Amino acid sequence: MKSSLFLCTLIVCVAITLPARAHHSFGEFDLEHLIVIEGKLLEVSWVNPHVHLKLQSADKDGRAVVWDVETNSFSALRRSDLTKEDFQVGESVKLFGAPSKLSSHRFAGASMLRPNGQELVLFGGFIKPHWTNNVVGAKTAYVDGGTTANPDSTIFHVWGSKYGDQELPPPNSIFSAKDYPLTQAASKALGKWDPVKNYVTTGCIPKGMPTIMDQPYPIEFVQQGDRILLHIEESDVVRTIHMTGGTGLQKQPKTPLGYSTGHWEGRTLVVTTDRIGWRYFNQAGIPLGTSTVIVERFTPSANGSRLDYTIAITDPETFAKPFEGKGVWVWRPGEQVKPYNCTVTASAR
Repeated sequence: MKSSLFLCTLIVCVAITLPARAHHSFGEFDLEHLIVIEGKLLEVSWVNPHVHLKLQSADKDGRAVVWDVETNSFSALRRSDLTKEDFQVGESVKLFGAPSKLSSHRFAGASMLRPNGQELVLFGGFIKPHWTNNVVGAKTAYVDGGTTANPDSTIFHVWGSKYGDQELPPPNSIFSAKDYPLTQAASKALGKWDPVKNYVTTGCIPKGMPTIMDQPYPIEFVQQGDRILLHIEESDVVRTIHMTGGTGLQKQPKTPLGYSTGHWEGRTLVVTTDRIGWRYFNQAGIPLGTSTVIVERFTPSANGSRLDYTIAITDPETFAKPFEGKGVWVWRPGEQVKPYNCTVTASAR
């Protein structure tokens, strides 16, 4: 049970934050053979896209070795009841998680046991504690709240994901479906995809469309003259939606985010994006064709508590028929799109 819960957390619940050149996806780790390692905590790198710990232990011959432990993102942890101060450098700790398939001293940490008996759940809200009920990290915005009515029920607010509610699937769940209508060519390309060796992103380079929508952090719509800006926390991305149409569209250069135009249908913002230079649909290796057109619809609920989202992708190179998905963001008082400040840590190999 713990293994399957951990697998769900790493692959679905936190949306596989795919990594830097020296920072593999969770496909690197053996999630079917979870273990415990222990030693002295040497260092904490409190950064995005993943927090890293350095743990010094001894090998079977008694020689000192240092583990590079990869955990959840800083963006996720700062929305839980964990803080950097909960990680005390110099303490002797135990870590529960998955060893790397590629390196003898890399590890995906799910929870950490401190010498005072306190357990830090590093993917809080999604997995059960491994050792104790004396837990920090289980309280997180990703499973709490999201039902408060907003008197200003427009689209122009900060919206966050919510997990664990079947009626409110987070938008990034669209990108982890099992039944995509792939063409034969796309299926062949996907069959060659190696999640350990292949990466959607390199270093801290932001993902393009539609992959950038496969992220669990808050978003915010901001009106700016005849444009609407969509601020996305991951990688500090800003999408520009042109509300007066585009002139000379075919002369627009292809970019990772493409060129987006929008219009209103009642309270629904409809956004059409093409001229996309990004080559992936999702972070699991499904390719994106060269003439993709994406239509998104963002509709706030009448009481302002939720934002319904649909996406329709026409891409004859990848999908045998247009692909459609839907998800929901929720409004939480006080939520913000915070600086992402992606950093490739020295501990990441």
